[in-house]
Amino acid sequence: MLNEIVVFFSILVSSWNIYNSALSFYGLTWRVNQKIEYSDKTFSILVPAKNEEKVLGRLLDRLINQEYDKSKYEIIVVEDGSTDRTFQICKNYEENYDNVRCVKLDKSNVPNGKSRALNYAMKLAKFDIIGVFDADTFPRLDVLSYVSGSFDSDNVVAVQGKLIPINVRESIIARFASLEELFNEYSIGGRARFGLFVPLEGTCTFVKKSIIEEMGGWNEYSLTEDLDLSVKLTSAGYKIMYNPNVVAWREVASSLRWLIKQRLRWYRGHFEISLSMPKKIDPRIFDGILLIGTPIFMLMNLVNYSLVLIYQTPLFVVTMVIVSTATLLSFITAVGISRKHLIEYQYSILSLIYMNFVMLLNVTAVFLEIVRVPRVWIKTERSGKISVPEV
Repeated sequence: MLNEIVVFFSILVSSWNIYNSALSFYGLTWRVNQKIEYSDKTFSILVPAKNEEKVLGRLLDRLINQEYDKSKYEIIVVEDGSTDRTFQICKNYEENYDNVRCVKLDKSNVPNGKSRALNYAMKLAKFDIIGVFDADTFPRLDVLSYVSGSFDSDNVVAVQGKLIPINVRESIIARFASLEELFNEYSIGGRARFGLFVPLEGTCTFVKKSIIEEMGGWNEYSLTEDLDLSVKLTSAGYKIMYNPNVVAWREVASSLRWLIKQRLRWYRGHFEISLSMPKKIDPRIFDGILLIGTPIFMLMNLVNYSLVLIYQTPLFVVTMVIVSTATLLSFITAVGISRKHLIEYQYSILSLIYMNFVMLLNVTAVFLEIVRVPRVWIKTERSGKISVPEV
């Protein structure tokens, strides 16, 4: 009986790995032709900021210089408890540009300060579509032009842009973090091509204001407010569009300390939401469970260390074929990502080891949630050292 249990869970989690790797590979090959508009929809761009003096000016320069009608968008920066020059930097832009506004929040004890900042800023927003950018993001100058055209599609209430690491080569940790995030990014592209679940990623994100209000705003008690909103929108029957033409770069964690802090928050937030996923017959919801339930499947991965228990049985060969297929497809996808984003090939091989570290963090995150350790939304520290692409 024990042998059959080991085989069942090993095949289940390996099939899940094959599924996600196939989606990533499919997303990696996606090319889209789309119309571009320079003056149509109106945008209120919200930037939650706390201790972002290293990167805020970089983002505001890009937003101010968008190739779009300047009368059709505003930028609202919400500063929340900074101890550096974040607010002063924002005020400098506010004094020089008519469409920039700076808001300073009072202290609060809600778990998710970013959600609180976004909810506050949305009350001040005067335009139809809400855009959200983290301060470390560096959007292309044609982002608003491509997003505007995206909202012409039927039933589209939200658009998620493509996120690319800007500091891939800053450190060894940044290389591994980039591979992990790009694997997930291209899996979203694959999902979008198949019409499956598309999550909002918290930056370079655009949602109709009326729909956010209908959903009750951003959840201030969730560690992953973007996923929480994504599930609500999908469950309500709305369409979230992923547009690979809407491109923005962002910083990945470049130190082990901040990588661990960030990933524990992400994985714990995934696990939290996976437990409350809606129960309905919908391919997008089912696919969402497979994506958001990643910590649960990572926990199942532990069973592969038990395959030695069935070494002398016929089931071992069958199981190892499936496990090996999953590993090979993941490696091929990692090589494709490395080639596209100029990451040295040896990191594709080492990423197989790194995934054991990711699995350990997921297991830790599940444990923290089960024992109900208090939830704290921790902002990832940014270096702001990397020069930005001139596009």
